[in-house]
Amino acid sequence: MQNAAIERVLAIPNLPTMPAVAVRVLELASDRDASVREIASVIENDSALAAKVLRTVNSSFFGLSRRCGSIQQALVFLGLHSLKALVLGFTLMRSSSAHGEDEVGFDFLSYWRRSIYSAAASREIAQRHRRCDPDEAFLTALVRDIGMIALWRAYGDRYLQVIDLAKGDHDRLCAVEQRTLDTDHAEISAELAARWRFPIAFAQAIRFHHRIDEVTGEVQPLARTIGLASSVARVLAPKQAPGDLERYYTEAREWFGIQKAEAESLLSDIVKLARDLSQTFDLETGEMPDVDAILAAAERIREEQQLVEPGQEAAAGASERHEPPGLETIPESHAFSEDLAREFTLARSGGKGKLGVMLVGVDRARALQQTYGMHGVEAALRHTLRRIQMLIPQKAAIYRFVGAELAVLVPAIELEELSRMADFIRRGASESSVEFAGANGGAFPITVSIGVSIYDREPVTVVRSGIGTPDQLVSGAMFALAMGRRTRDRVVVYRRELKAEYEGA
Repeated sequence: MQNAAIERVLAIPNLPTMPAVAVRVLELASDRDASVREIASVIENDSALAAKVLRTVNSSFFGLSRRCGSIQQALVFLGLHSLKALVLGFTLMRSSSAHGEDEVGFDFLSYWRRSIYSAAASREIAQRHRRCDPDEAFLTALVRDIGMIALWRAYGDRYLQVIDLAKGDHDRLCAVEQRTLDTDHAEISAELAARWRFPIAFAQAIRFHHRIDEVTGEVQPLARTIGLASSVARVLAPKQAPGDLERYYTEAREWFGIQKAEAESLLSDIVKLARDLSQTFDLETGEMPDVDAILAAAERIREEQQLVEPGQEAAAGASERHEPPGLETIPESHAFSEDLAREFTLARSGGKGKLGVMLVGVDRARALQQTYGMHGVEAALRHTLRRIQMLIPQKAAIYRFVGAELAVLVPAIELEELSRMADFIRRGASESSVEFAGANGGAFPITVSIGVSIYDREPVTVVRSGIGTPDQLVSGAMFALAMGRRTRDRVVVYRRELKAEYEGA
């Protein structure tokens, strides 16, 4: 039962509300008979919202390989979950932001900075480590602190004094709120999420986002994802507290198995994503943080205090034992054929009935070989392999295929998720140069193209896709890769007409 403080806050007239367009999108999203055209029409009726959504979809935050010209296209490319998250985020933001000169007391700059960085981090962490849905993680992080705005509108200057008592430490805020107001922003945010009919797991992750250790069961992956995202936001804030970076390293390692090198790379990626998100959301989030400077400052402090890396002594041996396999030790193409046959049989007879294949090829491999020799090509493949290992789920397997190509076998996956994973791998391969001593400056840039195909045992899908055997599944990915390499730096998803297009081009 809600206490009086929660009831008072939820009764205020200017409470952040779920706008009509968002309510309608939620209704249609849960209606199996609703068409893509019908959902798109609801969003397009709000021209300002539709324009913002399209601009975000076409930004580097999503990194699509082709441009979306309509909401209906965006639904096809991104899927309903992603588009729903964007619509809810934009509409809730519009109903939550300041609306006049009487609302200048609340620090919206800090609020949106923390929200945007957390949302970008949650989505990226979920994309890489697949513990929860990336779009659900994105939206949860974006709205988890909305109770702060509700408390401020309910208590005015009194709530601003409560924030001051926390002395800039967001983690202390809930305790101060409970002590002075008999409720806290996490409780209010969760109640609002429940009122808006968000999933129970969503509301629970919000309720406990300052008490992650208390969360168990099916909510834990989402709670830990937004919890680690909170640590990212703290590290990237204008002022870091002592121990923020060490806490981030520890949570990353213990919750997700992320070692220090990946954790630091993740910070840099999130800064870029948050910048893109801030621009497309038209939000002022202050100066972009310098990750290198943050890490260098932490290193100086560590050296001065002669600190040991968190868990270093205990984890050193473990990290060596669990190092991902290198290029020389991953299975060859014959093992791929054997595993493909086995997984195909499993997909045809049980489980989700789906099996995905990605063929990842280094572009311009012959030119690389002519310039840097076979060692240069091998370096490019190692670079690509590391990025694949960072992004694929544990159930997937990687193989040497032919030439400068790697094959990835992913059981029980939807085509939308497989395509999105491929696009992140494509982007990641070109984000940093290949380290190679024989190159000018010790490195050279590359791009990769990726062919994607999927087997779905549903008879209608088999007929439509033309993929009903292991050979057809691999051939589809090969045709798609060949099409992608024609223009380079592309992800191409196989469809039945692709073979004719390839042979007729």
